[in-house]
Amino acid sequence: MPERCEYDLVAFDMDGVLIDYPSTWTWVHDHFGVRNRAAVDAFLRDEIDDMEFMRRDISLWVGKKPDLSRSDMAQILEPLPLMNGLAETLKELKGHGIKCVIVSGGLDMVAGRLAETYGFDDFAANGFECDQDGMLTGNGTLKVWLKSKHAALERFQREFGIAPERTVSIGDSFIDVSMFELSALSIAFNPIDDYVTEKADHVVRERDLRLILPLILGGRDGRARR
Repeated sequence: MPERCEYDLVAFDMDGVLIDYPSTWTWVHDHFGVRNRAAVDAFLRDEIDDMEFMRRDISLWVGKKPDLSRSDMAQILEPLPLMNGLAETLKELKGHGIKCVIVSGGLDMVAGRLAETYGFDDFAANGFECDQDGMLTGNGTLKVWLKSKHAALERFQREFGIAPERTVSIGDSFIDVSMFELSALSIAFNPIDDYVTEKADHVVRERDLRLILPLILGGRDGRARR
């Protein structure tokens, strides 16, 4: 039986960390050949809120396929590439008695599939609303604020009775720093901006999740560095 380590909870960002693609939303944009640059810029300037940002993204998809359904979305998202070492990493962490959760602004359809397949203890992510016939309504569902994951991680800490001092968080962008602030150990995994790199305790610059294991369970790996 493996010894318990000093951490009891690991919170993972999903897009770019568990999924080897920058964004599950962008994956769907790419499928339909659409771009959301204008909405991104408006959101970052605080001209639109989270719900409107998602609504504009979803409207791009529905504009290409007005009868877009939940089953269509499942087919579109199914081929998403997974990060190397995902299965082994989860197995090892769970073997040490560590709770593992997903905290993501990405699509909950993907987060739920990962949770079921790999044994995550819970997940929080965003999504798209469907009517009773399974057709997308054009509205989003918000579980994780797109500019801060603080509240979502706090909820998991309360749910499992685990203090920040025994929490690890892993992410790749400035949004994940809000999780770092509630964690004793923070890891920037293939970071996409300088802010998350500056705020992380450790930086991993290879696309293999197994490289986080020595940082969490003990020992060091020369490939995990600032």
